[in-house]
Amino acid sequence: RIAELGRDFDLRILLLRVDVEDNATALLQLNKLCVVNDLTLVLSWSDEECARYLETYKAFEGKDASSIQRKEFSTYAEQAADVLCTVRSVNKTDAAQLLGQFGSLKTLIGADVDELSLCPGIGEKKVRRLWEAFHRPFSTAAARRRKRELEETRLEEEAKVYE
Repeated sequence: RIAELGRDFDLRILLLRVDVEDNATALLQLNKLCVVNDLTLVLSWSDEECARYLETYKAFEGKDASSIQRKEFSTYAEQAADVLCTVRSVNKTDAAQLLGQFGSLKTLIGADVDELSLCPGIGEKKVRRLWEAFHRPFSTAAARRRKRELEETRLEEEAKVYE
């Protein structure tokens, strides 16, 4: 049947209803078959899930990919709000409030916890999450290095006090 399809279609999907317990070997073989024959393998574990996939494919049939692609923002305010909304529990309203209060993303990032907590509508958890997002290192190696630098600075300041 797959050979009969040929290359007549741009998108060729194999929708599979998985109904066996020990399915690893069979799925591996089907995956290889799909790769070799340029098919997209979609697995479902219930009839309802199969139906949802079919409905979704039918609903998007003939539409271009822009309906599911991420929107690109053109203005500074839109881009800054999008960045702020990546912090857990910060929504667009919060982002607009923060940008209105601080004027720019640079000023907002430089603000301390007390300044952030003065912003209306921004609670304790959001303040903590925002501050951590702006000031915590991305990697554990950077975190260790930063901690070591802070400790060295603290020790130097203590040494100055005793001089």
